[in-house]
Amino acid sequence: MKRGGADINIAILDLEWNAAYSSKRRGYINEIIEFGAVKCGPDLEPISTFACFVRPQVGKHLNSVVADLTSITDEDLDQEGVPFLNAVGRFRRWLGDCVLMTWGQSDILALIDNCGYFSGNIHVPFLTSYCDLQRYTQDALELGNREQTGLEKAAELLGLDLSELSQHRALDDSLIALKILRGVRDRLDLSPYIETCDSEFYRRVTFRTSYIKDLRDSRVLPEHLRFLCPGCGGKSARTSRWSQHNRAFLADFRCRDCGLRFSGRVIIKQKYEGLSVNKKTVPLPIIEKPRAAAPGTIGNMSLEINGGVGVLRFPALMDLQFVTHAFSTRIGGVSAHEFAAMNLGYGRGDPDENVEENYRRFAAAAGFQAEGMVCGCQVHKTDIRRVGEGERGIGIWKTNDCDSADGLCTDTPGVTLIVFAADCVPVYFIDPEHRAIGLAHAGWRGAAAGMPRVMAERMGKEFGTDPKKLITAIGPSICKDCFEVDEPVAKEFLRLPESEHFVTGPVELPGDGGTKYHVDLWECCRRSLLSAGVLPEHITVGGVCTMEESSLLFSHRKTRGHRGSNCAMLMIDP
Repeated sequence: MKRGGADINIAILDLEWNAAYSSKRRGYINEIIEFGAVKCGPDLEPISTFACFVRPQVGKHLNSVVADLTSITDEDLDQEGVPFLNAVGRFRRWLGDCVLMTWGQSDILALIDNCGYFSGNIHVPFLTSYCDLQRYTQDALELGNREQTGLEKAAELLGLDLSELSQHRALDDSLIALKILRGVRDRLDLSPYIETCDSEFYRRVTFRTSYIKDLRDSRVLPEHLRFLCPGCGGKSARTSRWSQHNRAFLADFRCRDCGLRFSGRVIIKQKYEGLSVNKKTVPLPIIEKPRAAAPGTIGNMSLEINGGVGVLRFPALMDLQFVTHAFSTRIGGVSAHEFAAMNLGYGRGDPDENVEENYRRFAAAAGFQAEGMVCGCQVHKTDIRRVGEGERGIGIWKTNDCDSADGLCTDTPGVTLIVFAADCVPVYFIDPEHRAIGLAHAGWRGAAAGMPRVMAERMGKEFGTDPKKLITAIGPSICKDCFEVDEPVAKEFLRLPESEHFVTGPVELPGDGGTKYHVDLWECCRRSLLSAGVLPEHITVGGVCTMEESSLLFSHRKTRGHRGSNCAMLMIDP
């Protein structure tokens, strides 16, 4: 390879280190325990390699994580290792006038720190010309710099075979880095990435970004704390005092033109390049009062008022005489404030006695046996638990005894299955042939993982359910128009079959709003059911959006988490 028209030799260095507590420093040091490097000529063919253990002088024993990751032992270091400064001298003689490369700057920082610790001088004796191979590779592959790409990922993108090399050993990692360099060398000129390691280089690589934590700091300017309305772009007035949460300053604002109320967040960082000011506006939680108790039709569901309690049901399921189903509403409970009124979720800040009373009221209004209610532990996976007589009351009246259950199924009469949903999708399953039922919780992760199909298949194993005879319903949850997502979430859905039917976008939002998509969770779940063999005429979509109907139902997005919990319930009649 060439620099300034001249052929250059390159050495790629990788280090392994052990986090060790230093009484001298009264803190930890990443003590280097292994050097590994490969030297090559302008043609990038290996000329020689360097490998050397470093005997620890600070840490007496290897951290177990490091030992497991590298397979290096304390005996290796004691018997074959040399003191750090001896290793530096050996490497300097081997390196010669090569340009030094490392994958990212963490190894360089470790070298600088170890040199400063053991010699009192942070300048690394052999560091004269340097190139960050990770940065060069990310630019050559057009990956951007938002996230750091690891060796394994870069090798995978280039289709490289690493089967003969062991990752997390210094020499092998340097050889992997050389393979990557050879894979990208023709894509981008290397010379602009080679730096002279002068005093400015050391100042830049050792500079530590700091966060401003006091708004009285002289670096904070008035314009840093001003926000334009995210709705109309007009000027806004601050309506609350500034507060601090972690590294961010927060305050509420009101637009002087359109009256929109919103929260402004600002994070101010001192970086090497200068001051960085990150500003973001977020809607304030919109917490409505529960609507008046009046029956009616909402979407494809009917709202009943029984004893002052609101109950949503599917008319399409009412003809199934052996089951009782329902979805809770905010109408008729005893909870107050953001939990008003029928909150069925424990652990959200609502007193337990309120939640218990709400369960009793809703069970009476909807026709369930309160003592027979059971819920799982929802963690946005596709784990399903079969429950029966022995699980009655679990999660409602008794402590939950499982770590993961986003779906429940049973063929035991009188056991009421419960899943929580406040924008996520509840899916009801009824097997009339075997008199069995299932209830699934599908957040966006569960929907993307095919939770409805997983439940249908599980019921086949547990009860012999024929999917063609299953009767299913998709309950209240966030609708497509309201479910706006960023690109990483959208990618999880775009990889699914027929994603064009439930993902729209991308749309570039104005300003720094980024790229957004909309996902139709109802249609995604419907197609998941179809893929399991459920007949289209046996799928009912409730068509009720929790966000649009937030005076009737709790919506996590609408209230930004300041809410109670809705419940889907399903029971085989005793």
